[in-house]
Amino acid sequence: MKKVCILIVTVLFSTSVFSQGMNFFQGSYKQVIEEAKKQNKIIFIDFYTKWCGPCRVMAKKIFPLPEVGKFYNENFICYKVDAEVGEGPELKKKYNVKYYPTFLFVDAKGKVVHKGSSVGSGDKKGFIRLGKLVLGDDVKDWAWYQAEYKKGNRSVEFLKKYFKERLAVTHKIPSEDDMFLLYQAYTENERWGEEVMNMVLSQAKYRNKFYEIVIKNKDKFFRSKKPKEVIAWLNNILFVYVYDKEKLEPIIEALKKDFPTYIDQAKELFDADILRFQEKYDEHLVKMIEYKEKYGEPVNFDNTVVFSALQAKNIKPEHANMMRKYFLDGVNETPVHFFSVAAYAYLTFKAGKYDEAIKFAKKFEKEAEKYKNSKKLQWGYGVIQSLLNGKNDLKPLVE
Repeated sequence: MKKVCILIVTVLFSTSVFSQGMNFFQGSYKQVIEEAKKQNKIIFIDFYTKWCGPCRVMAKKIFPLPEVGKFYNENFICYKVDAEVGEGPELKKKYNVKYYPTFLFVDAKGKVVHKGSSVGSGDKKGFIRLGKLVLGDDVKDWAWYQAEYKKGNRSVEFLKKYFKERLAVTHKIPSEDDMFLLYQAYTENERWGEEVMNMVLSQAKYRNKFYEIVIKNKDKFFRSKKPKEVIAWLNNILFVYVYDKEKLEPIIEALKKDFPTYIDQAKELFDADILRFQEKYDEHLVKMIEYKEKYGEPVNFDNTVVFSALQAKNIKPEHANMMRKYFLDGVNETPVHFFSVAAYAYLTFKAGKYDEAIKFAKKFEKEAEKYKNSKKLQWGYGVIQSLLNGKNDLKPLVE
């Protein structure tokens, strides 16, 4: 029996047929079931939400690929469900969907055939592999990987796939020991490749095995690194102990010996950034901007300050204006990222650009109505409604 891939499309995906990628069926869930019966195929449902980053990655980078489209269009019918709009909440409850995106295969009677998250299928090969697995093709499953691991297979290629498959099935994140096992699988020459060196840096914690590798080979690890990247790395080392002050101070003193050139600036960045963990959002925003003006924009500056800008009780107009640009990508997405719309409108208002904020809110009035009953986006809905109703008491975001 041939299979069907059904991605339930909402009005936001009304232009949902990719010319080269997956073709999306349009209609209600009932219509999808009827279509599956006609073609004697199995149904695939992609549950997603507007605020889900991985969902947008799949929609932008995987679904439109020609190779993905060829495989899924030949073997399935493709169609999408927003879990928070239209039939979405009812279907989410019906199939007990808790994570996004969730890829769900059901038969023409609505019975689940296969269910899983996008973990392990978030790239072209993984997504096609998922389809082949459901089709019953000869695809290596978790049991095969477990058996192969017990046999002693420790090649780099195998370990990467093994940890990825384990994560998809058990949701167990690779441990430090797992990653060191992978590191040891590389040859001596391979260990000095950019990919492996970045893995070592990302796994390094003060005085663990990876940190010792870095310390012994500082000239290799930091030869081509920009100062702000070294400082960001040191800042990550410090943040491991963000809630353990007793260990933090002696570690800072020790790091002064290992990295005398960078540790003072890294500590300054750490002292500024730690304020968000203390919920001192106004002070965090100000200190981070001061750091930026003194040293230049640190790594991941936007990710660390945008929520403080939205949560600050007394944000300065010039700071609100500065923060607006970090939400423009979401505003210009298709479909639009509604939280970004609300954040941009809020910051525009806080920047003192009242008429512009109201005009912007009117532009997205219909979009906002879709989130009237969404608990997660209630703040954003409230921002747009307040602007539309001429209110000037916009409240900060409360997480």
